[in-house]
Amino acid sequence: IIPINTMATARDSSKRRKLLGDASPDDAGCLSDLPSGVLTHVANYLALPSRALFAAALTTHQNTAASDERNTAIVGNEWTTLDFGDIEEDLAVRLSDGDISAVLICIDAANRVKKLKLTNCINITGVGLEPLRGST
Repeated sequence: IIPINTMATARDSSKRRKLLGDASPDDAGCLSDLPSGVLTHVANYLALPSRALFAAALTTHQNTAASDERNTAIVGNEWTTLDFGDIEEDLAVRLSDGDISAVLICIDAANRVKKLKLTNCINITGVGLEPLRGST
């Protein structure tokens, strides 16, 4: 007798092989390889701060026009207020200065955000607010 869990695992593994064909799981690609339209559609279901975190996570170190265009499509233009109280507290307490900085850069906060609320962001020291320097 084969336990049910073992059968499910074998079936899932078989499905995975069919989806990947001859490619290994490591060759399956990454989320940032998906078309911008798909990523934008997914982001529409997220709260604004989560949308910005999503875009920042997808950002590569290569600042290309295509990645800038994708980020703009994902984050949108409605950034008068950035309130981290709109995301789950469990996530907000784990955010670092690097995370905050990446979000601020991704949404061009120096030129767009008028009000920043760091609700539950207890692990930041303020270094991540550097992208706001010179904003009015």
